[in-house]
Amino acid sequence: MSHKLNIEKIKSDKSSNDIIADIFYYCVTAERVDLEDLERFKWHGIYAQDEEQSFFALKVPLNLGELNLVQLKAILNILNEFNIDEISFKEGQKLEFRNLKLFSLPKIFNLLKEVELSSFFESGHSIKKVITCPVNGLDSTQLFDVEDIANKLNDTFVGNKNFFNLPNSLQFAISGYREGCDAGFLPDVSFNATKNLKDKIVFEVKILNTCIGNITSSQIIPTARAIANIYKDFGQRENIKFSDFKSFLDEIELVNFYNILSSMLDFKIQDSCFINTNIEPKKPRMGINASLIEGFSYIGLKSKDAKLSKNDLEKLVFNLERYGASKIKITHKSNIIILDAPTKNSQDLASNLKDIGLIL
Repeated sequence: MSHKLNIEKIKSDKSSNDIIADIFYYCVTAERVDLEDLERFKWHGIYAQDEEQSFFALKVPLNLGELNLVQLKAILNILNEFNIDEISFKEGQKLEFRNLKLFSLPKIFNLLKEVELSSFFESGHSIKKVITCPVNGLDSTQLFDVEDIANKLNDTFVGNKNFFNLPNSLQFAISGYREGCDAGFLPDVSFNATKNLKDKIVFEVKILNTCIGNITSSQIIPTARAIANIYKDFGQRENIKFSDFKSFLDEIELVNFYNILSSMLDFKIQDSCFINTNIEPKKPRMGINASLIEGFSYIGLKSKDAKLSKNDLEKLVFNLERYGASKIKITHKSNIIILDAPTKNSQDLASNLKDIGLIL
């Protein structure tokens, strides 16, 4: 449907905030959603599953990919109350509910909000939630814990009306590893921790797959803001097929992009890249691994079907509580990492999750 619509007109006629009121209007009146508003619904994670609009899917992006026990129980309550069979894990560290009736969305929004989850600003021509590595802060081989910076990036951009109307979506990633995160795709912009010649931790700035220099941790937010503004002001909007960030870079050329970026910053991007050429390969996170937190392990489990039924989710919650764990992370490849399993219970916990399709 979207290829027949004028996306720029759709964005200019209503903002992401405007469409929130329209969503509630349609839910209450049960009117058929017109095609332009249906496209806008996607900005907040709502997708029609069929042309008749009989059922809708709801995608919920997760902050840093994490879910705690309170949130897992809220999701289980939603599955039970609205007779939903399962929850799916999607690329980009998102959850998806399917087979929803439109009128059920307001209550689901409220139930999610109570546990600090939201589908708002899930999609659209804006800045997505930042990508981080699956076991950030738990792995002894990591150079830098990037959680605080990642949260600042999300606070700066997600839901910021100044960045609703980009030519297309924009994805930042930040990693405490020199090699970056194994996201399964190439982020538009990456900030990867490394050490300079003075053995100080800095962050390489990678535009797609090319390093343009390094900056300090305090310079990441202003650099990201400048990059977003350049894309907003100069990105191609006439043809949706060529509006993505990669197409923009192909058209403007990296050297010109770098010059514009440098002119917008009040600090210099240091031009040394590949300081350490012995780049470690991206590390697998599966299995039981010792955590930096004494007495705890993180457990990487392959998700057989990238989804859990109601019964499976109930078993997951039960076993997490039983063995003293409280947080999980959905990885970029739709697997699950239990972040805080007591080491003494890790093997038993992992063994008891095999029958719900979560395998070491």
